[in-house]
Amino acid sequence: MSYKIALASSDGQTIDLHFGEITKVSVYEVKEEDGSFSFIEDRKIEYTPDPDAQSCEGGCSCGKGFSEKVAQSVKDCTYFLVAKIGNRPSRMLQENNVNCIEAPYSISQAVEKLNRYYVLHKKREEHVF
Repeated sequence: MSYKIALASSDGQTIDLHFGEITKVSVYEVKEEDGSFSFIEDRKIEYTPDPDAQSCEGGCSCGKGFSEKVAQSVKDCTYFLVAKIGNRPSRMLQENNVNCIEAPYSISQAVEKLNRYYVLHKKREEHVF
């Protein structure tokens, strides 16, 4: 089995972008059996900031509209990995069934850690009565 993840990277090597800095998200497919992963595509985030947007906790002015754009862009992914994210955008992603995780690591380190968590969590769910 496999699942999709999205991540915020400026260089394709590390997860180094804060949520409000995203201009694109990279989507990968991860095979849970061995943790191998492969790049699928980059998805550009088309967004024009609202000058009256409320600032996020981190001080950016991405606002609710930006969070909605990102949530729609990654709605087919199980996880979204980002260097840093505020509570409001994280909740919005969660409401769209996307688990958001702060993972400021190299992509390979983050995927390895994530897949271990994913497999363990999945095994626990199988044993719940």
